[in-house]
Amino acid sequence: MQNINKEKPVMVTGATGYVAGVLIKQLLEAGLTVHAAVRDPENNEKLKYLNEAAKNAAGQIQYFRSDLMEPGSYAEAMAGCEVVFHTASPFTINVTDAQKELIDPAKLGTRNVLEEVSRTSSVKRVVLTGSC
Repeated sequence: MQNINKEKPVMVTGATGYVAGVLIKQLLEAGLTVHAAVRDPENNEKLKYLNEAAKNAAGQIQYFRSDLMEPGSYAEAMAGCEVVFHTASPFTINVTDAQKELIDPAKLGTRNVLEEVSRTSSVKRVVLTGSC
């Protein structure tokens, strides 16, 4: 966290996921402003862990509606960020067609995020993660 400019926000995709939740908690504790990209910023049940992590942290969290499958949906959340952490990826245990249900959406979603990065001049670094 020491090499991240704390004056600029960072964006985390898939903010309600497990990997993102642990990352966001650390970012908030380090005093960063986190732009949390989520499917539904009104779903308080899904945001409960993140809100709890932000409660006593030095940093702040802001929620933005975004969708992996929707080109351009990360523009608002990414605006002004220097670092993008891409943790979002479809995940389910009951899969009948892994290519259609997991791989294709993960590839398209990553492409959508990276295309938005290329249009956002403030972004200097992208961190890609995977949980499976």
